[in-house]
Amino acid sequence: MNHTRWRLAQERRVVEGYTEPPEVVAEREEIRLALVLGQLVYDRRTSLGLSQPALGERLGMTADAVDALEVGGMLPVTADLLVRLAGALDVTVDLHVVADGGNTVAFGERAA
Repeated sequence: MNHTRWRLAQERRVVEGYTEPPEVVAEREEIRLALVLGQLVYDRRTSLGLSQPALGERLGMTADAVDALEVGGMLPVTADLLVRLAGALDVTVDLHVVADGGNTVAFGERAA
């Protein structure tokens, strides 16, 4: 499959003056944020030497749900989920939200 054609079509639409509806832009941003969070969870889980079932037990969810979270499939990203992740992974969660997108999420070390 050649994804280059998708980019070319998108660029052509932009040149023609097409803009995506705000709800599509918001959904795309939510998906991007979920993917970033999933990578953070995977990296932290593996650095702690935890298996998916072990992290699932800490979070009160199944190993399959942890897998879905790590691949960015857990939507929406909720405050409750972020709080539970902070506790289970022993990190601080920094979420920076801006109106025009470009939201960021990061894990930090807990202060001793």
